Amino acid sequence: MRIRAAALAVAAAFPCSAALASTDAVGETIVVTATRQQQRADEVLASVEVIDREQIERAGHSTLIDVLRTVPGLRVASNGGAGSNASLFIRGTESRHVLLLVDGMRLGSATSGQATMEAIPLAMIERIEILRGPASALYGSEAIGGVVQVFTRKGSAGFKPELFAGYGSEDTRQLNASFSGGVDRLRYNLSLGEDRTRGYDARSRGVHDPDRDGFRNRFVSAGAALGLRQRDEVGFNLYRSEGRNWYDTNLTYNSYLDKRLDSFGVYAINELAEGWRSTVRAGRSRDRLDNRATAAAPSEFYTTQTQFSWQHDIDLPVGRLMAAYDYNKAEVDGTTAYVVDRRTVKAWLLGWSARLGAHDLQINVRRDDNSQFGAKTTGLLAWGYSFSPEWSVRASVASAFNAPTFNQLYFPNTGFGGGNAALKPEEALNREVGVRWDSGVHAVEATYYDNKVRDLISGWPPVNVDEARLRGVELGYRVSLGRLAVHLGADWLDARNEATDRRLVRRAGKAGFLRLDYSAGAWAYGVDINGQGHRYENAANTQRMGGFGLVDAYVHYRIDPDWRVELRANNIFDKHYELARGYATPGASYFVGVRYAPR
Repeated sequence: MRIRAAALAVAAAFPCSAALASTDAVGETIVVTATRQQQRADEVLASVEVIDREQIERAGHSTLIDVLRTVPGLRVASNGGAGSNASLFIRGTESRHVLLLVDGMRLGSATSGQATMEAIPLAMIERIEILRGPASALYGSEAIGGVVQVFTRKGSAGFKPELFAGYGSEDTRQLNASFSGGVDRLRYNLSLGEDRTRGYDARSRGVHDPDRDGFRNRFVSAGAALGLRQRDEVGFNLYRSEGRNWYDTNLTYNSYLDKRLDSFGVYAINELAEGWRSTVRAGRSRDRLDNRATAAAPSEFYTTQTQFSWQHDIDLPVGRLMAAYDYNKAEVDGTTAYVVDRRTVKAWLLGWSARLGAHDLQINVRRDDNSQFGAKTTGLLAWGYSFSPEWSVRASVASAFNAPTFNQLYFPNTGFGGGNAALKPEEALNREVGVRWDSGVHAVEATYYDNKVRDLISGWPPVNVDEARLRGVELGYRVSLGRLAVHLGADWLDARNEATDRRLVRRAGKAGFLRLDYSAGAWAYGVDINGQGHRYENAANTQRMGGFGLVDAYVHYRIDPDWRVELRANNIFDKHYELARGYATPGASYFVGVRYAPR
């Protein structure tokens, strides 16, 4: 989707480019997720959504998962309010089919296969890129549905402090601070803060303790980059968050989950020759979950991923070449004794992209050598054609796979079944076509996709029995009329189990949104309207959850160039709905905050 925005400084701590990704001379947004290389958004041959810092602040939410709820093509199911376990479905795929990258580091649980996105605070994020569609040819396992890439806040010339304090419904409190800057060739950033809420009773039915199920989270994020020569750079990024959310399992114990995430990475960029850049990155990420369902039987699941990447980007007479080597070692630990507790993945990948007159081409091939399953090769072929500066079409085909989790493979049999060491990786083949019209003021895009997943893992004990077919249409429209900006979108999803012809659980078949933003002097206003159709809680499609529509609004007032007051109201009409059967969702709520950010 072509996105015209103000110039954004993106610290691409991504394996392919830890340098600053910026905008070109005409203000076009530069993205990296779709190709692992810097690329203008209007040349991308995939569906990519970009959420910048301004949009994040306007949203008025606390965590990454809260913002992703409103993105076209994405569905979220959560077991309660802020900080509760959440599942993200991109284009109908499973939540374990979504890869999360934070500053280029893979972050997630190798036991459950899911990333703990609900524990990532928005206060540390500068930019989010969401790639919809298979991307195993770029990233390997887990990217059957797509990729969510988070860039933390970065420094620039000068000294730029920012402070924010807010209060809202359910005794929700936020206190965040960020300090960034740059001196000569050095750039730095430090962000830290705390979010907490008393919450509400998360269970809407069944056995529960009628108390408030709250959430608290503390985080710190830091990074620095040093320019050695004109195009050489070294740097590091680190992030850590510690959160706790309470939930209901019985009437005698106040159950809670402790979630701890951290990552640390270093990188070096070198210009080896004119038009030849090398990027080396190494680091480690950890996902730690402590489940205190009862006082007597805690469950602990820890994942540590050691990662290394070396990528070369080479300008050719025709197009650009990308060659890379990726290494990942995942180790699990905790209270569960797995027969196998580690695995390594070594991968080689090649990519070539070019603009040939009115044609755009992208080719990627990747071979993963997994210590458990052997080798797996995936590919991507994409083509685009521009009929005029306004009209363009694109088409692509891509294969993908997802390795079974440690729970699916090796979880001990506790009397209710256990893991299945004979599981095969899930495989997918996606085809999609799209058309785009962009006049500069108006922009329209339509995409049709058909993704078939084989050897889908389901049931307990888990087995490779199912095939799923995920078909859908995505429509988007944007217009900028002076002070008024309008964003309208809709998507239709048919996500079915091919063997039973039943819809996959918790996937709404229809969704739409309307976003209006208006600014006038010191004031800024906005309205978000989001709606989703019905969904089913069980595989037999007998437990139906109704559709819903939500209306949110915000008002910002700039007192002076340095101070701003922000007011956000969510679910204004107090709509009652469920994203997971038996779990309540927030009712009408408000949040007011004050931001100090000297210009």
